[in-house]
Amino acid sequence: MRDYWALAKRAVAAGDRLPASDGLALARWAPGGGPEIWAQIDRSGEVVAATPFFATDDVHEISITGSGTSDENALEGWVDGWLNPREPDEPYSGLFPLRVDVVNYPIVRHRLVPGTVLSVRLAIILHEATLYPDAAAYDAVKEVTYRPPVQSFASSIHLGVDESTDDDVEATALITGYVTEARQITNVSTGSQFWWLRVATEGATLSCTADADVVPMPPRAAMVLSASGWVLGEILP
Repeated sequence: MRDYWALAKRAVAAGDRLPASDGLALARWAPGGGPEIWAQIDRSGEVVAATPFFATDDVHEISITGSGTSDENALEGWVDGWLNPREPDEPYSGLFPLRVDVVNYPIVRHRLVPGTVLSVRLAIILHEATLYPDAAAYDAVKEVTYRPPVQSFASSIHLGVDESTDDDVEATALITGYVTEARQITNVSTGSQFWWLRVATEGATLSCTADADVVPMPPRAAMVLSASGWVLGEILP
């Protein structure tokens, strides 16, 4: 936690200050190469939290079906929607539903109106990952539990019915797909290395990142990735 707060304060000191409503603010620190920290600043000017992100040029559309705040200051929040809707006036016509934790939530919350289609930059930070040489190797693994198709995306809020309310469900997902690109990147501010991957899943290619110890082997194109991760997004103008 000491390292976490040190990083949050560094983001406020070095990042770009972005004012939000009601005296709140964000600080976006992008030292270069993709990694970012979005720090949250309360009305007294104190940093209260920080969220990691990884920015790319990949932009999707999301048709909004709902949104909500995750903290009492309304500095953190999420959005539900369908990715890349086929019909602009039909929010449920997209590829699949998902929940996204929005890194710039206090700035864009007024735009998160159900039925609205917005541009979003997505990043999935992987918590667990398994790699297979190809689809045949993935299909050959026999398990008692359900295994999703090779190209699929399942947001946690849509995995099943449990005791949690919609507001309690985290913005996580299971993703399975083909690796189309993989690159090991060195964080310019810390010197640590991590993996960045593009993964072709159900109708879309998504950007994923993972610490070196999360990925069991060096990923390469045409491998099948089966993973779970935290879904983050930046709503664009």
